[in-house]
Amino acid sequence: MADHELRTRSVVDAVEEELRNQLLRGEVDAGAGITEVGVAAQFGIGRPTAKAALDRLVNDGILVRNGRRGLIVRVLSARDIGELYESRIVLESHVAASLATRRDLPEAATLQNDLLRLAAARNDASVVVASDVQLHQALVHAHSNERMTRMHATLMAEAHLCMARVQARQLLRAEQIADEHATILDAIASGDADAARTLTREHLERARDKLLTTMFSEQGP
Repeated sequence: MADHELRTRSVVDAVEEELRNQLLRGEVDAGAGITEVGVAAQFGIGRPTAKAALDRLVNDGILVRNGRRGLIVRVLSARDIGELYESRIVLESHVAASLATRRDLPEAATLQNDLLRLAAARNDASVVVASDVQLHQALVHAHSNERMTRMHATLMAEAHLCMARVQARQLLRAEQIADEHATILDAIASGDADAARTLTREHLERARDKLLTTMFSEQGP
């Protein structure tokens, strides 16, 4: 592979990561437009590089194409959030129960929960969200089902937006999230499949309900 290709790919990676972080930090409002020209100017890059970075965010569901407006930051409806969390509940509760049956607690999940607690103590919402996402991904990855892992990665790209919004509004204390994670991890480690399944479902339902209640009561009918 040519050096030029490697440099181009590394620039695309860097731009994608920074754009993603800006969106997840809420620096760009939901529904706002984003253009290749604007991104190119912001980062001092060519339009093809900007397009490549934006295409990745479209593939992840964070940006969507909207006719004449071009790309906009995804606006999640109540139905979107309900379907997203319903899908996560089905998949992740099954994974937690399966891991508990084998008493297979991935070290990465425990590490991410420790990092989440540290971030909570520093009031670092972006790291809280990142650790939360990575904990759930670590559990699914440990299940060793490639198709489930791919499905979950697609869900988590959208879920990341929701989780960032939960933290931005402080709808759930980060310490509470870490405590709920700990009970799930303990159930997996102890081999209690029923508890692991139930705790995972309740954890996700609580986040979903808090998000829906707050977001859409603020917006009104």
